[in-house]
Amino acid sequence: MPEYLTPGVYYELADAGPPPVRGVRTDIAGFVGIAPRGPLHTPTHIDSWRQYQAVFGSFVSYGFLAYAVKGFFENGGKVCYIVRVAGFDAAPASLMLRDSSGNDLVRIRAKNEGSWGNGVKLALVTVNPTSGTFSLAVTGPDGDRESFSNLTLGEHDARSCKFILDHGDDRTRPSRWISADDAVATGVPNAAQSGLTDFSAYLAGGKDGLASLTRADFLGTLDDPELGKRGLGSLERVAEVAIVAIPDMHIIPTVVPKPNLPPPPPVDPCLCVPPPLPPAPVPDDMPDEIPPRFSETDIQTMQQALIEHCESRRDRVAILDAPVHTFGSPYMLPEIQDWRSRFDSQRGFAALYYPWVKVLDPLHLGGSPVRAVPPSGHIAGIYAAVDADPGVHRAPANWEVQWAEDVTVVIDDSTQAVLNPDGTDCLRAFPGRGILVYGGRTISSDSDWRYINVRRLLLMIEKAVDISTQWSVFEPHNTELRQKLVQSISSFLESIWQRGMLAGATREEAFFVKCDGTNNPPASVDAGRIITDIGVAPAIPAEFVIFRVGRTVEELEIVER
Repeated sequence: MPEYLTPGVYYELADAGPPPVRGVRTDIAGFVGIAPRGPLHTPTHIDSWRQYQAVFGSFVSYGFLAYAVKGFFENGGKVCYIVRVAGFDAAPASLMLRDSSGNDLVRIRAKNEGSWGNGVKLALVTVNPTSGTFSLAVTGPDGDRESFSNLTLGEHDARSCKFILDHGDDRTRPSRWISADDAVATGVPNAAQSGLTDFSAYLAGGKDGLASLTRADFLGTLDDPELGKRGLGSLERVAEVAIVAIPDMHIIPTVVPKPNLPPPPPVDPCLCVPPPLPPAPVPDDMPDEIPPRFSETDIQTMQQALIEHCESRRDRVAILDAPVHTFGSPYMLPEIQDWRSRFDSQRGFAALYYPWVKVLDPLHLGGSPVRAVPPSGHIAGIYAAVDADPGVHRAPANWEVQWAEDVTVVIDDSTQAVLNPDGTDCLRAFPGRGILVYGGRTISSDSDWRYINVRRLLLMIEKAVDISTQWSVFEPHNTELRQKLVQSISSFLESIWQRGMLAGATREEAFFVKCDGTNNPPASVDAGRIITDIGVAPAIPAEFVIFRVGRTVEELEIVER
């Protein structure tokens, strides 16, 4: 409280109301898949296609992840999290620095696992005999260069090789491509005395871990107790994610023939040339190993696990891609009907989209300018675009798909008349209008959760209320607390009703909030619980969907009814 020294009347602004409930973002996606480089089994925040390319690489013949992320950003997505997966035998490339006697000094490693690291060229230059330091020049797989000077071998030196590569200094950024282990040798006073000499070489031994991939790597069902959760399981700790997809469960391994390059020209004996470097590795789209083709049973298991992940988290929805045959041919009507019948998310936590889309392919696989890819990345981007304007309450349907040249199956009115009632959302090509998402249903058999916008609107409301009413935990259970909860939640619901997110001509028709003696009997109060019943009328269907916010002694709980 301010100190007043002069007699008089003073006014202070005091907010006696409860903290407001604020809306939360529902446009952030999480993708799990295969990439040539990048952190393994670690959710990585990405906010542009260029950033994805810098961290994870570009398009590859053996994965759909890059196509999904590109489709996400092209269709209006702003932020996503990427989880790169690989098998148990994935390994980073490395190179050991040795002294003049061949003894190990320090190992230089690629930042993360993969054969991409075999394309990192390391040059040790300028060993300074006076200061006992050395310099490193690094050429990344994309051709960009880094340089680090005045490095030492001491573990605890301010300019130790390990520290500078990982953290940089006031003039140098940390390395994008390499890091160093702790020094192997002990008692080495400086680089000059160790006998380090100038040399250049590629890192070696990097392995992608593609051939050993299993569905457990995608789902995280074999989480490492020391390293933490893997694949989809790693997204559990990212509360921001509201949309999830695994496009690479449908991967169709494609082998790109390696180019038949001419032999190098003979070396002129009259020229002073350094010894030749080892051959550079093949590009990202020509790996030494390819991932397996998952069976229909594997894909069904992974999609069911994806649905269960969203149902258990209760803060996100899954986008499911219709599968294709072994050689890439699409499912036809009876097959997609059979596939849809295998799933049911009672509360509408998933939506199934059919068919795939054809996009311009920079790789030109098989000489074709386009490639058929799962549409989940494009759909997630449309979800995000709709959330931004007009809002999450609007169905993400009748919306043009960007960065798509065609669909793999032509859907007409009679075909959609069969698929739409079952909850299969179609992508259709309309003359003069482009390719449109022409369905907005979930795979729920419950009519209350038939529409994906209703499901996602309720997720937004529940999450916003949950986060914004945490202040009420441990508060005295009295009339004042009940009134504050009703006031705070009602103000929030009224604000989204005024934005058109709820049906109803009046507040009473749009929502209600109830927290009084009728739903908080003495037994509930004695047990330390406070119950707030909330009803909202989504725009479609125009009927109340009830859920309950309950506070126990130490936490809040939201239960849908």
